[in-house]
Amino acid sequence: METKTAIIILAAGQGKRMRSNLPKPLVPVAGRPIIDHLIDAVRAAKVSTISVVVGHQAERMRSHLDDTVHTPLQSVRNGTAHAVDVARDTVSEADEVFVFVGDSPLISTASIDKLQKAHRETGAACSFLTADFAQHYPYARVIRDPQGSVTAVIEERDCTPEQTEITEYLTSHFLFDAAALWSVLDRIETHPVTGERYLTDAIGLLLKEGARVEAVSIEDWRELVGLNTPEDVAWAETVIASV
Repeated sequence: METKTAIIILAAGQGKRMRSNLPKPLVPVAGRPIIDHLIDAVRAAKVSTISVVVGHQAERMRSHLDDTVHTPLQSVRNGTAHAVDVARDTVSEADEVFVFVGDSPLISTASIDKLQKAHRETGAACSFLTADFAQHYPYARVIRDPQGSVTAVIEERDCTPEQTEITEYLTSHFLFDAAALWSVLDRIETHPVTGERYLTDAIGLLLKEGARVEAVSIEDWRELVGLNTPEDVAWAETVIASV
């Protein structure tokens, strides 16, 4: 029986630092909206169901996306775990669920395929893309044991000084076994400082249950960078021009 795959793309935020009247996923990079670059890569990877979580300027986002894309509404942005919950019904028939952030236009189909291949070969409950970053970003750090297995993922704000020196980042490009995702999603607690629920916490819950979590490393860390400012857009355009 063929495995049914779906993706939830998190695209509800306003993106104030982008200094644009457009919702951030519609900001053009190399002449095309950020979200279009990402959806093209996903479709080329033959993901059958695409669900884009909308929020800020939701109707503008919906009018841009075609009718094959689900657009669940996150009316109150309560974190990435909440956003996935909002989209749950739209991907309910999938056996595997990708969850990607909607501001990463550089990710390649080859990397999506690599993630899926590793996920299936290892039988992981959750796999995610990672890389050794050549410059600092405020992303979660991947913690491994001496054998190389993932033991934790810690958001930068919660890292010890030593952990902040780690250059292997998690950038929220996940692939979950659907049953594993739904089994832990409702148990993700609200962060005591931000008041939001973060999908990253699913990793800790799965590891605690003895489930397998795989970090799938790619060579080009630039694919995993999220764009937040006009300067980031200009940087991404130079990357696109160079490949």
